[in-house]
Amino acid sequence: MSRPTRGTTVVKMNGEVDLGTAPRLWEMLDQRLHGSGSTVIVNLSELEFFGVTGIRVLERAQLLADETETDLFVFAGECRSACRLLGLCRSGTLRVL
Repeated sequence: MSRPTRGTTVVKMNGEVDLGTAPRLWEMLDQRLHGSGSTVIVNLSELEFFGVTGIRVLERAQLLADETETDLFVFAGECRSACRLLGLCRSGTLRVL
């Protein structure tokens, strides 16, 4: 995690987001979305794999962000699986950078 500007938090993931690791991603996002920042950026660019469970976590996080009036953005970078899944989900609520 880093803070590039005041009020902005970046949650940077590495490794894999799957059924086993998604709860940890949710914990991190839940904490940040209840924090004092006005913007949270989820950086998935260093992931080796991003599964469907990760999309569910991001959708849940977006609902919480809406409740807490926090801007939530997702950056997939070069992670192919994240790019592919986020591309399929562009219909809705997730804001992809």
